[in-house]
Amino acid sequence: MKKLDDDIKQNEGLLRRTQVEQRTIKATATKLQLELTDLQNMEEPQSEDLNPLEELSKADQDVMKCRHHKKHYDEKRSAHLRNIQTLEANQESKEQELQTSVAKATEICPERVEVRRTARSLDSEINRLKVKITTQQEQQGDREEVVRQYHEALENYKNMAQQMKYLNSFIKSLDSVMNQRLQVYAELRRFLSARCKYYFDSMLAQRGYTGSMAFDHKNETLSISVQPGQGNKADLSDMRSLSGGERSFSTVCFVLSLWAITEAPFRCLDEFDVYMDMVNRRISMDKMLKVAAGQRYRQFIFLTPQSMSSLPVSKIINILRLKDPDRGNNTQRSQDEEQ
Repeated sequence: MKKLDDDIKQNEGLLRRTQVEQRTIKATATKLQLELTDLQNMEEPQSEDLNPLEELSKADQDVMKCRHHKKHYDEKRSAHLRNIQTLEANQESKEQELQTSVAKATEICPERVEVRRTARSLDSEINRLKVKITTQQEQQGDREEVVRQYHEALENYKNMAQQMKYLNSFIKSLDSVMNQRLQVYAELRRFLSARCKYYFDSMLAQRGYTGSMAFDHKNETLSISVQPGQGNKADLSDMRSLSGGERSFSTVCFVLSLWAITEAPFRCLDEFDVYMDMVNRRISMDKMLKVAAGQRYRQFIFLTPQSMSSLPVSKIINILRLKDPDRGNNTQRSQDEEQ
């Protein structure tokens, strides 16, 4: 563009100089034309002196020369004007290309960076970067494909991040719910333990026993101490020190206490009265029948080798008596096996 501007300025100088010369030649031609007209209008006597004619011939030659010069400079002026128009058109095209290039560069870098490097140096740098980009595309794939994969990975990342956000929020909600449930569970466990202790003490008191029940939920253990008859609670002893009947009665009280805090539809006891005396057996059976009568929506099954003929007749009691085993056959079979 600078070179084109210099050419335009040079052509404009030539044009002005040519125009001055053209005006000078026109003035000279006009003057000579006037002189020629005056000479043609003059009536001079015939003279054999050829000087005026040579003066006229020379004027004609000057006129022809000036016309030739005028035509030459007119053609040269027209050529310069056409060249100026071409250069102006090229300049306009270059300005449009410049604007397009500036717009593209602005997309990459909004602020224009002033550099001191020459255009040739910048072209060399651009060519080097193009070669580097081509090499990287050959190694890593096409740029559009890499950009597509990048956007796809970015979209997946955003989706996963959103899912993680939802999951973290859901986990926090679950933690809150679980903490609340654990608190409620701890309260329920404490109330059930207290309720079980209350039923256990109440049932022992009906026989005149005293006892204690210690729940250790942390270590998942249960300690039961029973004192038969009236006595101080400080004298409570472990159930292993009780007699068979006392331990069986205490066990029945413990089982009935567990039944009072559970919601199972079936309740079963097997040989609960084996080591009981008649008094404890009678008390224990009355207790269990009383509990069963108060819970018609549950089924109670008691297995015992003792005779249940003393039980009262009731619609809710059904006694199933199994046949006694044939002891003789079993003894004979054992003897045969030993032989």
